[in-house]
Amino acid sequence: SDQVALDIDYHHNMLASHLKVNPKEAIVGWFSTGFGVTGGSALIHEFYSREVTNPVHLTVDTGFRNAEASIKAFVSLSLSLGDQQLAAQFQEIPLDLRMVEAERVGFDILKTTVVDKLPNDLEGMEASMERLLALIDDVYKYVDDVVGGRVAPDNNIGKFVSDTVAAIPKLSPPVFDKLVNDSLQDQLLLLYLSSITRTQLSLAEKLNTAAQIL
Repeated sequence: SDQVALDIDYHHNMLASHLKVNPKEAIVGWFSTGFGVTGGSALIHEFYSREVTNPVHLTVDTGFRNAEASIKAFVSLSLSLGDQQLAAQFQEIPLDLRMVEAERVGFDILKTTVVDKLPNDLEGMEASMERLLALIDDVYKYVDDVVGGRVAPDNNIGKFVSDTVAAIPKLSPPVFDKLVNDSLQDQLLLLYLSSITRTQLSLAEKLNTAAQIL
């Protein structure tokens, strides 16, 4: 049978320390890495059931099998016969995965099991811009279909699009181009300086090696 060791005092002390910095946060459950639940999951979930009502168990497959995230959420249901509880069963619940853009870029890289190299700043910016253009095309097509009567309007989507457009700063094309070009120049300057630094380090290493030989 599975055996699980849990330091309850350590858990409570860490929670108390965390709440001093983040007083508005609360425990909603726990997570584990791996593909789905295991026999030990029920034992740990039982502990969290005493800490919070109906905790959520989140499983994260860090192996990214089949190039998929496989992040799932479960709740525990008691199986009883009369007044006697026989076992606990994990039932999967819907999960909405949301990430900011920086997390999304890293997440997409992790999903690729084999990569030649990590993207640099310019490559990351290019990938972000391509994704942004694809999203804009999707929104444009949706709005065009709604106006043309091909798709039924959705008030929630319309409000979200309206809020997003309202959040965009009103800049003239020349000002926007200048901001983009300035940012691009900064990125190129950083790449140039990092290249010079690597060259200097390599040269210093070779000179040091030659001096030791002499």
